[in-house]
Amino acid sequence: MQWTWRTQVQCLLAAVLAAFCGTPSVGMAQGGTALTGRVVDQAAGTPVADVEVWIDGVGTRVTDADGSFEFASVPPGGWVLTVRHVAYGSHWQEIEAGDEPLSLTIRLTQTGITLAPLVVEAMSREGRERRGAGRQLNRVSREEIERYENTAVTLVELLTAQVPGVQITRSGVVGQPTCLEFRGARVGNFIRGLSSSDPGCNSPEVYLDGVLIRNPATLYATLPIETIESIEVVQPSEAGARFGTGSMWGALIIETRRPGLNPDAEPRRWARGPQRYDWSLEEASHRTGRVFLGSAVGNVAGLAAGVAVASRCIGFRGPDDDALFTDCSATTTMAVTAAAVALPALGSALGARLGGRTERSRGSLGPAMIGAAVALVPGYAMGISGQREETGFLEGLGIVTLTLAVPVLTTLTDRLFRAEVR
Repeated sequence: MQWTWRTQVQCLLAAVLAAFCGTPSVGMAQGGTALTGRVVDQAAGTPVADVEVWIDGVGTRVTDADGSFEFASVPPGGWVLTVRHVAYGSHWQEIEAGDEPLSLTIRLTQTGITLAPLVVEAMSREGRERRGAGRQLNRVSREEIERYENTAVTLVELLTAQVPGVQITRSGVVGQPTCLEFRGARVGNFIRGLSSSDPGCNSPEVYLDGVLIRNPATLYATLPIETIESIEVVQPSEAGARFGTGSMWGALIIETRRPGLNPDAEPRRWARGPQRYDWSLEEASHRTGRVFLGSAVGNVAGLAAGVAVASRCIGFRGPDDDALFTDCSATTTMAVTAAAVALPALGSALGARLGGRTERSRGSLGPAMIGAAVALVPGYAMGISGQREETGFLEGLGIVTLTLAVPVLTTLTDRLFRAEVR
């Protein structure tokens, strides 16, 4: 048989067709099988959702609310199926995929999770104060004082035992007070005599419940330690900065026990006066116009009443005598003079408070009256000086100050200082 070119072409086409037609049978053999499964709890038998299931080289699935998962095609052969869940841990098992679909039920048991240890540090109120004070804090607590109760120990002996750097000097003379000093206080003996209790004793200042004690030596001898809640000791190096030059020998701050006092409560904070009001808390801005009008009306009414009251006692004799006179006693004269200032100040403050009241706040009477009095006193002084010297300009300036400056200052004070409406 001879191989012509036509025969060769026909054979080549037959081989190509044979190869092409044989491909589907191979692909079907390697297409794989479906794998379905369900993950349940071993103890309860309930489905477990959100379990991550994966087969390396095939893909990853996550179980639904029924605990089910499905792989559409897993190639034949041996595979490792891995499941993982935060409460059940990680598990794996070998599977063999063939021509038939696979269906698995995987049962899991919950696994304990080991967490890193949590350390909680508790700090006492005294410890917080020591850390937050930014300075040395020496405090004799109630627990330390209780150890000396029902004994003959006095206050100075308690301080000597509990506070380093404290020393007692006894004169040895009956009736002479005991001298309590910080060590090193006698370095300044050239200015000795500043102490109010003993000219020869550089005694620290003593504050009992916030009140300065002028004669601490008497307090040392009469104050029972059972009545003391705590004692704070301020060294001389720090007392001057906190309490001024009068406490250059140190300071003792004594808090007494009171019914209902909670020893773990925060220490008492002394008020520093009214605080500026935060207008961001309000829905609307300050009613300046209404406040000024109400203050002006109240001020005029108060001026009329105050001048009427004061004129019953106080008068001016004229430029020749160049003096004021009074027909009343000293006490009555002082009272009507105070009324001449207090009545317009009160009227101005009340008018401003009524005009500027909101749903959340209202003006504070105290600061408003002080603001009004700041303008009333110089206004009266300029008016009287103008009458005495027959100076129309000075008298007019006094009237303007009394009628305009007073409501202006009251309005400003009403805006700055507010009281919460209850």
